[in-house]
Amino acid sequence: MNLMAERMKGELLYIMANIFLLEDDRILSRGISIALEKDAHTVTTACGFLEALQKYENQRYENQKYDLFLLDINLPDGSGLDFCRKIREDSDTPVLFLTASDTEEEMLDGYSAGCDDYISKPFPLEVLRKKVQAVLKRTISGSDSTRIRYKDLEVDPDKCLVLMKGKEVHLTSTEYRLLNCLVENRGRVVTRGMILENLWDKDGNFVDDNTVRVNIKRLRQKLNDDRQEYIITVFGMGYTFGE
Repeated sequence: MNLMAERMKGELLYIMANIFLLEDDRILSRGISIALEKDAHTVTTACGFLEALQKYENQRYENQKYDLFLLDINLPDGSGLDFCRKIREDSDTPVLFLTASDTEEEMLDGYSAGCDDYISKPFPLEVLRKKVQAVLKRTISGSDSTRIRYKDLEVDPDKCLVLMKGKEVHLTSTEYRLLNCLVENRGRVVTRGMILENLWDKDGNFVDDNTVRVNIKRLRQKLNDDRQEYIITVFGMGYTFGE
């Protein structure tokens, strides 16, 4: 079932979010990233305080917005508490602490630093996935709740709005329907038959393979997608969106 079908019932199957993960255990960090990417999230990772601080500062120059922070507290070169305080200087983005120490004192320190909740280690990755989805659905409200984000791209189906690095991308009706078809089916190969069905003109005008190729080319140009980071050709089958 795709995202549009879920929205018609007033709910979201998932929200594609940009998540920042600060975890010094590289094996655990990799496992968390893989689990979250199954839900179509984009995960930026850091293994230490200084690395996290640098990546967080770089977001200003790259015009990137994070939707959730997952932070370990005890780091080899600092503390997740201090990084949370840094976030709270200019952002109210949700923060969840991942910690093996859940003493009352540490929890109070975390809430004082500005965190929203805790997840105690060890935890099943499935529990983390559900927790992340619950936080995102609770904190992303109103029209923004249906806005889909992937890397620098944002798609707002309610407003038929497409943004790249925060700037509006002007698409034709056909280009928009094509992008929406790919985004809603992220993680699956969208065959030419599926695309033709979605692009079929409401007045019954014929759409052929050449129309698809032309619009894919124009869409890539407008998204500056020369490297196929967003729209990926699956030779002999069709296209897929994202990694």
